[in-house]
Amino acid sequence: MRSMFSAVSGLRAHQTRMDVIGNNIANVNTAGFKGGRVTFQEVFNQTLRGAGSPQGGKGGTNPQQVGLGISIASMDTFHVRGSVESTGYNTDAMINGDGFFIVSEDTDFLNRSYTRAGSFGIDETGNLVTADGYRVLGNMYDSQNRRYESALTGLQISKSMSYPAMATENNASGYAVTFGGNLNANTPISSGVAPGVPPAVGVNINQLLSTDGKSSVARDTTFTAYDERGGTHEIRVVFIKTGPTAYEVWGVDNNEELIGAGSNLTFDADGTYNAGSFAVSVTPTNGASNFTFDVDLSKLTEFANESDASAEHVVGYKQGGLSDYAIDANGVITGYFTNGQMRPIGQIALANFSNPAGLQKSGSNLYKTSANSGEPLVGQPGTGGRGSLNPGSLEMSNVDLSREFTNMITTQRGFQANSRVITASDEMLQEVVNMKR
Repeated sequence: MRSMFSAVSGLRAHQTRMDVIGNNIANVNTAGFKGGRVTFQEVFNQTLRGAGSPQGGKGGTNPQQVGLGISIASMDTFHVRGSVESTGYNTDAMINGDGFFIVSEDTDFLNRSYTRAGSFGIDETGNLVTADGYRVLGNMYDSQNRRYESALTGLQISKSMSYPAMATENNASGYAVTFGGNLNANTPISSGVAPGVPPAVGVNINQLLSTDGKSSVARDTTFTAYDERGGTHEIRVVFIKTGPTAYEVWGVDNNEELIGAGSNLTFDADGTYNAGSFAVSVTPTNGASNFTFDVDLSKLTEFANESDASAEHVVGYKQGGLSDYAIDANGVITGYFTNGQMRPIGQIALANFSNPAGLQKSGSNLYKTSANSGEPLVGQPGTGGRGSLNPGSLEMSNVDLSREFTNMITTQRGFQANSRVITASDEMLQEVVNMKR
């Protein structure tokens, strides 16, 4: 009877092992899946005779014990990184190392789960979510204070996000616009424009330049300035040659009228900049405040070559909406806006555990903490032992099919062998019954 019950325990144990193998093979293509294994251990032993110590001239004797079967020793989860699958989707992310994504379905984000599957998407309100709607947690970026918020919250990438406009105003260098390029030294000198005597604001430029005087315009170019509401203003800049190495610089609006104060720009004999800059005043019609800014001309040159002077850098931009976004290796979600600007939107957080194998699976590629997993160590990717991210990729299952099929064969043979023991034990019992006929 002992052999029969031992064989029954063997059947149960091998059936459980086959269940785990079947689950591993079923999830061979599940993103972020971690395969498991089952190990066996011997259970109780019935002692028929205890050990005896040597006495006198007689040697000692070993104990006599009969085993009573096997049981499950452990069911382990292998937290080994799976292979990389490149998807190209900007919401997919793979953890290259230790750590878990933090997700939650609570409004206060206190009931948290953990996953290695980084196949995320965006819902109708812009929330970054898993396939089951769990929100991915991280730290949102506070654009007003230019820092990340300290509290973990659901990350949101909403198309309604906007980048506020910035007016064209003087920066730390004292200028809002920087000009570069060349003014043609062969430009004729104007006979009607007095050097160093700027005309009044609002005067029509065509009234100041005669037909002959227009040939003294070395360069006529435009750039775009921005008011505080993001309104655009095309600023025309005219360079008029008034001497061998001197120019008058005027700002002109769309009505051909002068705006701002002109400047006397001069060059040295070798064609390099000597002195001169000018200011531009703009009067918006969209309700924005009037504003004035300075233009840096120090990068201009005067050589006997074509004139190509133009604005190289202009401070300011209009308001822009979110057009695209990307996740980097540090988990930072960067937004790209229609006004050419970009800024962080948020940063994905990761959690690490002292004993990841102690986590409890809760389905849907999710894990929960247990008494033996340790508390989550939350932080940024790439810090504190947490892995960095591979954007646009997914971590595949770490199941090794060759190993699983080998284990399947040995498990099947073990099950068959235990069933044969039951058959043999049954035949022996039958013989005992048949002793009395």
